[in-house]
Amino acid sequence: MSTLVVFAREPVAGRVKTRLARKIGEGAALALYRAFLEDVVALTEGVAERRLLRVAGDPESLAALPIARAPQEGADLGARMDHAIRASLGEGPVAIIGSDSPTLPRELLVEAFARLQKHDVVLGPSADGGYWLIGARVAVPELFGGIAWGTPEVLPETLRRLSGRSHSMLPSWYDVDEEADLEYLRLHLRSLPGGVARATRRVLALTEA
Repeated sequence: MSTLVVFAREPVAGRVKTRLARKIGEGAALALYRAFLEDVVALTEGVAERRLLRVAGDPESLAALPIARAPQEGADLGARMDHAIRASLGEGPVAIIGSDSPTLPRELLVEAFARLQKHDVVLGPSADGGYWLIGARVAVPELFGGIAWGTPEVLPETLRRLSGRSHSMLPSWYDVDEEADLEYLRLHLRSLPGGVARATRRVLALTEA
């Protein structure tokens, strides 16, 4: 059984999208975060045999979303991802994504699981030097300890540690963390069908009013 895990945070003003909040305010940042989550959950429907929202904080704070929920477990991001992979590996391949890419093409997620049939690890690189997806069909604890999360060194260091192990790279995509990312998102949405990222479109229309 394939498992797609979405990493999320309990939606609390001042604790989510903090870099954006400095520019657009905590309330607007929280509304955007909720919209991103709604859109990411929607685009993942049917991608894997099982979907799971791993929440940093109270999983029941996101009970309105139509997806199974569980807490994140571990002292830091690396430990939490390692745990999320190990917890579901017995059932089949596992892929983890975040909640910051509301326009992510569903086809890339489908491709990730297709590649996990042939490779131990699949990565989706992001424009900021990290990755928007990591997938595995075996435990890979060596990829998660001692990583400087949130820096441009995440992907290069991960690839160095993957030396000798079968892996595959998906196309690059973008996260929305900074004001410049938000402006790019606004422009990108104009080129996409109206059905893409509906919740995000609604919130952006309100924040622009």
